[in-house]
Amino acid sequence: MDLLFQHLAPSTDSSFKIHHEKLSHFIVPCHYHPEIEIMYILKGTGTRFVGDNIEQFDEGDFVMVGSNIPHVWKNDYKYYQKNIDLHAECLVLFIPPEILGEPLLSLPEMAKIKRLFEKSNRGIKFSGKRNVELKQIMNVIFESNGTNRLINVLQLLHKMSTFKNAVYLSSMGYRANLSPRDFGRLTHCIEYLMANFHKKIELTQVADIANMTPNSFCRYFKKRTTKTFSEFVIELRVGKACQLLNESDNKVIEIAFESGFNNLSNFNEHFKKMTGMSPKEYRNINRNSNHLKSKTLESSL
Repeated sequence: MDLLFQHLAPSTDSSFKIHHEKLSHFIVPCHYHPEIEIMYILKGTGTRFVGDNIEQFDEGDFVMVGSNIPHVWKNDYKYYQKNIDLHAECLVLFIPPEILGEPLLSLPEMAKIKRLFEKSNRGIKFSGKRNVELKQIMNVIFESNGTNRLINVLQLLHKMSTFKNAVYLSSMGYRANLSPRDFGRLTHCIEYLMANFHKKIELTQVADIANMTPNSFCRYFKKRTTKTFSEFVIELRVGKACQLLNESDNKVIEIAFESGFNNLSNFNEHFKKMTGMSPKEYRNINRNSNHLKSKTLESSL
């Protein structure tokens, strides 16, 4: 699978594009573009790929992706099911690098923003209490136009450039290790795993997708994700089990098989290793926590 170059057509009335997307699931494939991208997840969960970084994302995820960095947001398997009351929603802002290029970025007042742009070449995730400020400004940018939009974009970049709880996503050397085509091949394999983890998965099948021998694929996958192939599949299955334990009253043994495990003892072993508790303990703790949150909300109304 080749990586998609995304061409964003220029607008006659704004230098910056901002989209509000609301879909059953995010549909843009692995892609890159010269524009700097700021992505704010309003609704949805899944896996985020930025450069050589692979992480889970949730509502409130706020990420900046630099120019020509391969990236994609893939929703969890449940979002692809028919007749399900779920949707994915985001605000995404595109900043053409030439708009805020030299000589503007050479001004001393723009030094921190210039450094922010440089950092974005590895992808940056913003989290913490101040995230609320960034989200509010994103909403204001979406509602504004003309000079006000430009001012609001600069305000957002200023806030981001002074953010303390910001972390790099990709490793320093990922460019040398992961080409756009390589990124596309990796995400194609992971997309297959995310869609089929609840079934029996043969290593040879996934290796064929990558056009590799099984041994070569195992080395390739571990190098790119820092996890073995089996570890990644088990994480997907345990994650699915956690969701079902929270959202259904199904028996633990039913959840084990629905998540892709072929026997209960194997499921219990891996579940406890990953979560530190048994499936039953996990269900009780989370339901008690959700009940407490509900009571707290009711008392505040």
